[in-house]
Amino acid sequence: MKQVHTTPPPGAALATTITSAAALGFVPVAIHFDLFAVLVRMGKPVTAEEVLKSCDEVRTEEQKRDSPLCLRLMQDLLFVMAGLNLVDLIDTGLSLYSANDITRHMVAMPSAQHGALHFTTEPLLAGAFLMRKLVDTNFQYPFKDCDTPTQYAYRLMGDESLASEHTYSIMERQGRMDSFNTFMQGKFGKFGKMPERVKSFGYDLDAAVSGTGSTVVMVDIGGGRGEMLLELKEAYPSLKPENLVLQEFNAALGSVPEVTMMDWNFKEPDSPQPVQGALNYSTTHIFHNLPDLDAIDLLQKISKAMAPHSRLLIHEFSKNVNYGKMHATMISLYGGRLRNSREWKQMANLCGLKVTFEAYPPVGEGLIEMRKI
Repeated sequence: MKQVHTTPPPGAALATTITSAAALGFVPVAIHFDLFAVLVRMGKPVTAEEVLKSCDEVRTEEQKRDSPLCLRLMQDLLFVMAGLNLVDLIDTGLSLYSANDITRHMVAMPSAQHGALHFTTEPLLAGAFLMRKLVDTNFQYPFKDCDTPTQYAYRLMGDESLASEHTYSIMERQGRMDSFNTFMQGKFGKFGKMPERVKSFGYDLDAAVSGTGSTVVMVDIGGGRGEMLLELKEAYPSLKPENLVLQEFNAALGSVPEVTMMDWNFKEPDSPQPVQGALNYSTTHIFHNLPDLDAIDLLQKISKAMAPHSRLLIHEFSKNVNYGKMHATMISLYGGRLRNSREWKQMANLCGLKVTFEAYPPVGEGLIEMRKI
């Protein structure tokens, strides 16, 4: 019997990858009409006509008037989502679709849909203008945090008020930050709670949190709504609010009574780290948003606040092929980047620090520990 090869030929694989951009542009439309939840709720192979009917049954008259949904759009939405593997096309001839594991995951973890909305909105815009910016600037690279393809897109579209803003400020002005903050709570999926995750790497978290050099056990820099600190408190119930400090550039994000809230905008030039000599300082997905010079500036501010007993715990994705697309996103939106072991050690050395522990899993957040030299 002749063997059937399931691996597509190079040309087909190339086409599948390269034509993703336009397909991804349909994802916000699918989310707008709650397509994934409808498919999960229906729970069986269905046609576009059946999905359209189910959508309209739960939409108000105002929603139908403001966002009319026709059959052709529904047919194309389902077909494109199947092409992205976000839903399954069960029968090509009958055009039957059903939810798959990814669909169900997106519905069970709402932060994932907010993430899908973000990564198919801002990065798609930036990506479309990346080559244009490079050509027009004679290939000046790397990008600065407020001079990325994102800002260049708005400049060429004639919106100078946004062209000089940081990408996060642009999102804030467009009413997009609530959605983004919801994404950051659970992201696309959890790779375990922080204490269990770092211990699985062989890291001695017990030793890190049991020191006596300071009553402040953990300072979470840019910690959003305090998810990591709450995970730490769950693992170490004896920790009190004065032991856990949550720092944000806008601490009014919301009250977290189990921790101490504190404003700190580390991007301001004369803004030293306000907590001196804590046992641990922590950042999660902060450095990958920063260009090298900004990352070094933040690292120096933390280093100056650290005592000999202090540790800096950096939680970031590993710089491997699984996160090549994430790397491109950080460049296009913020001038940031993922970093490998050599790059972390170079930065640490510039800031009077040394890498004393590192773990780089193939997926999920890794861990880099730095201490004073």
